[in-house]
Amino acid sequence: MTSPRLVRDLLHEAAQRLLTVHAADGIDDARLQVELLYGLATGLDRVHVIAAGGDTLPAAAVEPFEVLMERRLQHEPLAYIRGKREFFGMTFEVGPGCLVPRPETETLVEAALEAVKAHPGARRLVRVADIGTGSGAIALAVAQHSPNAKVYAVDVSTEALQWAGRNMRRFGLQDRVVLLAGDLAEPLSEPIDVLLANLPYVSTDEFEALPAQIREREPRIAVEGGPQGVELIARLAQQLDAHLAPVAAAIFEVGAGQISWAEELVTNALTEAGRTGLDVRYHRDLRGIRRVLEVRVGYPAG
Repeated sequence: MTSPRLVRDLLHEAAQRLLTVHAADGIDDARLQVELLYGLATGLDRVHVIAAGGDTLPAAAVEPFEVLMERRLQHEPLAYIRGKREFFGMTFEVGPGCLVPRPETETLVEAALEAVKAHPGARRLVRVADIGTGSGAIALAVAQHSPNAKVYAVDVSTEALQWAGRNMRRFGLQDRVVLLAGDLAEPLSEPIDVLLANLPYVSTDEFEALPAQIREREPRIAVEGGPQGVELIARLAQQLDAHLAPVAAAIFEVGAGQISWAEELVTNALTEAGRTGLDVRYHRDLRGIRRVLEVRVGYPAG
């Protein structure tokens, strides 16, 4: 007599399939992914999926799970399939048309919150701009954790702004977050105290070598930064003086090995515009990479 198939048998086989098909992507959390997909198919959270590992596999769970697995095997990002992504302790709705928020970008949010807190206007109102907002993850995380901030969330993609709008309403932040469509800082109409930017910084050559789930599924406009990867950073650097308040901070997320390049672009642009007393700071992500460049102008010492 054949032993009944168990839930853990299905999950083990599915994880092996995922590893085989996505071998070039180097994923290291296949088991986690299939557990989340099984939970989505059955309405169980991950704790209960794990607890059910020794149970007989319900026949009704197989087909919906396989439908979700096929989407993942076709390189659709897990976050798109689930329709959500956790970021900075918040759960954001995501899907085609917006970049999936990455853990390393939490470093940018942390730097932004410190810059808002240290700004001389912190007891009144600090005007923040998030350039290239995508799903709104950065802008909304800052607004959620800085009640004294008014945040402008800017993106050239109206499709991305639709996701940002959904998330803004999800967290009830309509009174402190303004969505603006346009190119880089151009839509801003008042001086900004803290300007944030997680712009595309992957070079064209590097983009072609990215995993298929990024290269084929996430919006190229949100990933590729041009032939050298820093073209958009260079363009925004030239706009800073026109949009920053006298006392301000400009904070950029950059790719590994790009921070010195970005620093030169930003500090040269501000210096040429007559800004003095620049305070340059670096922030490392969880892997120890210098991921975020911060340049403060006119901040009090200390």
